[in-house]
Amino acid sequence: MGAHTLVVGGTGMLSGLCEALAGDGGRLSLLSRRASGPDGFACDYHDRVSFAAALGAAIARSGPIDLAVAWFHTLKIEAPRLLAEQVQGRLFQVLGSAAADPAHPWRLETARKVVEDLPGCELRQVVLGFMLEPDGSRWLTNDEISGGVLEAVRADRSLTIIGQTQPWSAKP
Repeated sequence: MGAHTLVVGGTGMLSGLCEALAGDGGRLSLLSRRASGPDGFACDYHDRVSFAAALGAAIARSGPIDLAVAWFHTLKIEAPRLLAEQVQGRLFQVLGSAAADPAHPWRLETARKVVEDLPGCELRQVVLGFMLEPDGSRWLTNDEISGGVLEAVRADRSLTIIGQTQPWSAKP
């Protein structure tokens, strides 16, 4: 059996990432509110029971998680830790631009705590920034996000910023 890759939140901005990872071979599991098909496990990550059941079903079907990519809108829920406890390899934590806010420099470190005391889980962080253009700035498109996260996974960097986060005052 090939490697098991699990993506949380892959039906929206990470859908292009899921398509690319599916083409890499191995086993792909997708956890999302709108997940469907044989690789999809529908769940609400705000609901611990729902998320744990979907995670367990994905592992039962495809084995241990070698690579996980997770976009949680908040880390103040149990799902990020539940996922990290099951990853036996790399976990790419996709974070919103607020993780780079210079007024809150502790946010990246706080986000890292999801893997505290889990020696089998290797955390990587991807921060979503913005794009500067001649007429101002804009948020990243879904294609830019998927492409940037895919590049981060393939390059295996501990921290990747997609777009830019400086100057902070230029964000949309």
